[in-house]
Amino acid sequence: MLKRIEELIGTDCPDLPSLLDGLPVGVALLDNEGHVLMLNKALEALTGYNREEVRGLPCRHVLRSRACLQDCPHGKETVPGVGIETDCINRHHRKIPVRITPVRVLDGNNRPICVLDVVEELTALREIEARLSQVADHGQIVGRSPGMKKILGLVPVIAQHDTPVLITGETGTGKDLLAESVHKASPRSREPFVRFSCGPMPSELLDAELFGRMQGPDGELKSGRFQQAQGGTLYLSEIADLPLSQQSSLVRFLDEGTILPVGAGKPMRANARLMASTAESPEKLVQEGRLREDLFHRISAIRLHLPRLKDRGEDLGFLLHHFMGHYATRFKKNIAAISPKAQRHVYAHDFPGNVRELKNIMEFAAMVCSGDTIRTEHLPMHLTDDAETEAPVRPVEKSRKAGRKNTEER
Repeated sequence: MLKRIEELIGTDCPDLPSLLDGLPVGVALLDNEGHVLMLNKALEALTGYNREEVRGLPCRHVLRSRACLQDCPHGKETVPGVGIETDCINRHHRKIPVRITPVRVLDGNNRPICVLDVVEELTALREIEARLSQVADHGQIVGRSPGMKKILGLVPVIAQHDTPVLITGETGTGKDLLAESVHKASPRSREPFVRFSCGPMPSELLDAELFGRMQGPDGELKSGRFQQAQGGTLYLSEIADLPLSQQSSLVRFLDEGTILPVGAGKPMRANARLMASTAESPEKLVQEGRLREDLFHRISAIRLHLPRLKDRGEDLGFLLHHFMGHYATRFKKNIAAISPKAQRHVYAHDFPGNVRELKNIMEFAAMVCSGDTIRTEHLPMHLTDDAETEAPVRPVEKSRKAGRKNTEER
C-alpha cells in the first residue's frame, strides 16, 4: 500500500507535492496505517521537522497531539470537513493550538488510498478569543460566523441614530445583549439602558410601569420606564405581549415624542430611543392581531435577525471556548481544554435554547470539572443522552469501544 501511494505521488500525480506545498495550511500525507509519506512546507514550518526525516514514522510521533493519545480520529467514520480542536507539540517543545481535519482519499472503486491530515494553526485565533473574553461582559455580544459578522458590523452604524430597532430571533439567541451592544456604541451610552419585559399584568399597572403615575395631592410624578430611560434607551422585550392599548400609546410616542402618565392631564415629552424584540415572526403576529400593524412598521425601520446557534457555523466552537474561559476564570479553575469526545457530544446537541443553553452547559461543566480538561462526565446528563440517541454507535465503532470498555476516557 505504501508503494502504491508513493507511485501515486511521484508518477501518476507528479504535481501533488507542489500542490500541497502551495496550500496556506499544514498538510500531512499518510498511508492507511497512519505513517507519514509527506509533510507540506506549511506543516514543516509548524512542526519543525522536514519531510525526509519523518517519512515512514507514525503520525502521532510527528504531530504529537493530545488527540493522538486521547481520541485519535484515524480509523473512525469521519464527517467530511469536520475537524477536532486540540494542540500539538513541535520540535522545539512549543505547544501550539491546532485544528486537525482528516480527509480520506478514495480511488475509483471507493477504496481508501491514503489520508490527508489538514492542520490549521489556531494561535492567532486563540489570542483574539482571549482578548474578547477579557472585554466581553453582559452588554456585549460576540461571534465570528459570516452572519454574525454582518450584524456586528452594523452595530456601530445604527448606533449613531435614534431610529427605532426591532430585533427578532428565537429564545436564547442574544436579543437582549444585541440591544445593549447598540446602546453602548451609541451617543446615549452614558445614559441609562432600561430593559422592560412585556409580561402580562393589569392594564393600569402596566401603564404606570411604562409611562409613570401622578400621585399625591401635589401631583408628584412617580417615574415609569420612559422617565427612567430619559436620554438613554428603552428596550421592550417581547413587545407583542403588550396589550393593544399600550401599543397605541407607543405609536403616539414614536409619532409625537410624548407619553401620558396615569392621572396626568396632558402629555409630557420623553426623550428615549426605543428598541424592541420578539421571538416570533412579527408578520405572523400582525396577522394574528397581536401586534398593531402601524406599530410594527414604525419599530421595524431597522430590523436585525439573530440566527439559531446551530445555524451560526463556527460560532458554536468559538462560543464554547469563550464560555469555558469565562467560567474557568469565574470559578478560579485551571481549565484549559475540552476533550474531543466531550466536544463531539456538545456539537451533536440541537440546542433548542441556543446560546443561553450553551452558556448554561459550560457553566455546569466548569463548575463540576476538577482538572484542567472538561470531559464527558462533566457534561449535563441530558446532553450525553441526547448525543447517544441522535448518533447511534456504528458497528465498526462498537467493536472498537468493546476493546476499550474498561478504559476510562483520558
